Amino acid sequence: MSEDIEFTYESGGKQVKQTLLWKDRQSSREGIGIWHVGNYAWKLYSAKDDDQRKTLEKLREDYRRADAHGLPMGKPRFQDGTIKQGNGHPYGGMALIVDWFEGTNFHRPLKPFNSALKTQNISHSKSSTDYKKIKAGCESAEVVGLQDCQGYVKAGRYEPIVFIDVHTSWNAQQQKFGTSQQAIDMVDDITKWGTES
Repeated sequence: MSEDIEFTYESGGKQVKQTLLWKDRQSSREGIGIWHVGNYAWKLYSAKDDDQRKTLEKLREDYRRADAHGLPMGKPRFQDGTIKQGNGHPYGGMALIVDWFEGTNFHRPLKPFNSALKTQNISHSKSSTDYKKIKAGCESAEVVGLQDCQGYVKAGRYEPIVFIDVHTSWNAQQQKFGTSQQAIDMVDDITKWGTES
């Protein structure tokens, strides 16, 4: 399907319609697509059936738990609504809305984290603000067992590292997070990066 999408939702007691042009869509493995809307990224998900709704609820919970453990994610919020594509029938959907990110993308293993640090000229000083915030973000990723680690690095930004497409290793039966070798490796990478006091 390559028809424009109208996402309708409630805000402040009023119905709001957001048109998302198919030509502006960035592809997504999990969602319908990603759009740049003003200062935000909108990732749209289908919620047509119970299985999709359960998956989206798990995603919300992953973001909630990651946020509670300090993972920098660009102030995510979820918006339920309806999706109408072209002349099709409206169906349930959800938008994940986060701050739009500029910077150097990392996504293990294809776009190494160290390359993003180098491209953004992140200080090697362990006392620099960027270094400390990036290290804290990586440590949060390790705590929540972040899977498929990916995001952006941008020197001088309030959040110089931001993780996207967040999936934790939460085990509901054990009520704890599992481990993520990718997140452990990121902590190791940033620790080794800090060569100066």
